[in-house]
Amino acid sequence: MSGYLGHSRTNMEDALSKLGKTNLDDVMRFLSGQGFAKTAQDDLTGLIGKTGGATKIGGKVGRFANSPAVRRALRFVPGLSTALVGLDVADVIAGQDSLANRGMDAAAMGIGGTLGAVGGPLGIAAGAGLGKMVSDGTQFILGGGKSSEERKLEEALKLLQQRGLV
Repeated sequence: MSGYLGHSRTNMEDALSKLGKTNLDDVMRFLSGQGFAKTAQDDLTGLIGKTGGATKIGGKVGRFANSPAVRRALRFVPGLSTALVGLDVADVIAGQDSLANRGMDAAAMGIGGTLGAVGGPLGIAAGAGLGKMVSDGTQFILGGGKSSEERKLEEALKLLQQRGLV
C-alpha cells in the first residue's frame, strides 16, 4: 500500500525508526558532505555521459564535473543548505513581521519540507527554503512590493502630513 508522496508504508516506517537512532556522528557525517559530494558527482558525470559525453564539449564538461575541485565545492552543499534553513527558521521565530506573516512562512516551509522529503535531508532543507522564498515573494507582491516597515513609515508620514507637521 502506498503512503504519502509515493513512499511505501514500509519505507516510511523504516525512516521513522531511524529518526530516533540518529546521533551526533550521523549529523556531522551529513554536514561534512562527503557522502553527498561523491554521490552527486557520480550522478552528474553519469548524466553528462548519457547526454553527450563523447562530444568535444561534453568531454571537457565531464572531466570538469569529475574534478576534485567540484567534489570539494559539492561538500559545502549540505552544511550551507542547513545553515540557510536555520536562518529562515530564525526569521520566522524572531522576525518583526506580523503573526499572520510568520504563520504563512511557517506553513510554506512545512509544505516545502514535506514535498522535499523525497530527496532526503537535503531535499527537506531545500524544500523548506524554497517554501519560505515563495511565501516571502507572495507577501511582497500582494503587499504592493513594500515591507511592513515601509508601510508603517508611509502611514506615519501621511498622518504627519494631515496634521500639517510635514
